[in-house]
Amino acid sequence: MCAVLWVLCALRGEKEGSASEEPAFERAIAPREFSYPKDFGAHPAYKTEWWYLTGALKTEQGEEVGFQATWFRSGLTPQAPARVSALAPRDLFLFHGACTDVAKQSFLHDHAACRGASTWAGAETGGLKVFLLGRTLERGADGSWRVRFEVQGRAFDLTMTPEREPLLHGESPGLSLKGPEPGEASYYVSVPRLRTSGTFQREPGGAKIKVEGLAWFDQEFGSGQLGKDQVGWDWFSAQLDDGADLMLYQLRKEDGSVEPKSSGTLRAAGGERTHLKRDDYRIEVLETWTSPRTKDEKGAPAKYPAKWKLTIPSRRVELIVTPLLPGQELTTPGTTGVNYWEGLCRFEGTVGDKKVSGRGYVELVGYAGRFLKGI
Repeated sequence: MCAVLWVLCALRGEKEGSASEEPAFERAIAPREFSYPKDFGAHPAYKTEWWYLTGALKTEQGEEVGFQATWFRSGLTPQAPARVSALAPRDLFLFHGACTDVAKQSFLHDHAACRGASTWAGAETGGLKVFLLGRTLERGADGSWRVRFEVQGRAFDLTMTPEREPLLHGESPGLSLKGPEPGEASYYVSVPRLRTSGTFQREPGGAKIKVEGLAWFDQEFGSGQLGKDQVGWDWFSAQLDDGADLMLYQLRKEDGSVEPKSSGTLRAAGGERTHLKRDDYRIEVLETWTSPRTKDEKGAPAKYPAKWKLTIPSRRVELIVTPLLPGQELTTPGTTGVNYWEGLCRFEGTVGDKKVSGRGYVELVGYAGRFLKGI
């Protein structure tokens, strides 16, 4: 899940498929075959796509640093236009980045947008390379990944090596349903464990600090949008020290209920993949955090969940999720206009009779106003 994915899907969704329009974008309706690393590349036949990285890193002194880097592609047409100019775009690209410096109790974020043209912004098909004005994610010939980006002058230059095979989400692996209607879905894959090392500049132009840790990669693409009664979501990803990887989300509806198509995936250390239906897990809010910057639809300060208990009874999983900083909220007036919380969290609890811990990210959308409001 991502705060921008479905917003971008909504930008032209009302006209999708009209006979008077250009050929329609394809939709995520049926299962499809995936081939990696080819499918890490762009899928321009679909309107919306994103490549998302989060990571939990440590310096040589043991200080924790978290990062988010996300590239978004929003298709303007499913076919390359007849170009009268080399700058005529087929796609719009956006970027969101964030840095959580736990030692400094600092959270910074940044965002940018650019047409897909020339060397400014773009994404290759058939392999992983996506870029926007110097912010780059690409896979090398040796299979390693490299990401380079800045957040308000704090530069990251990281090399990542996948430790496990891609993890496909959904009951039909790879097809992740978001609502009851055809096309209210995306194709969704994660690479939950990317062994990461490189450098981080704590201050603009400052010394390059060595860091290492684990990163999580998501990629989604599709052409649908969420149901009209869905107002936001809560999304969790975690890498546990017993070797398990966990992703789950709940889509919240106007009446306070949860969309039944909400789901998740648990992959055990040994590789066993379990699709989690909405009734297979529980999310209990234990604490909240009130934003000093944003407001909800009633004009009151936005209030986000800030601590949770996750339970998967059939797998005997109980986890307490705690943000390492409470105020990890992004405001994006220059790109999407969506305010959302996305931050580095600690996961602690039990799997069966064993104690586990780990790091991961949580994304919260729709608490600072309904996520489609004003689009």
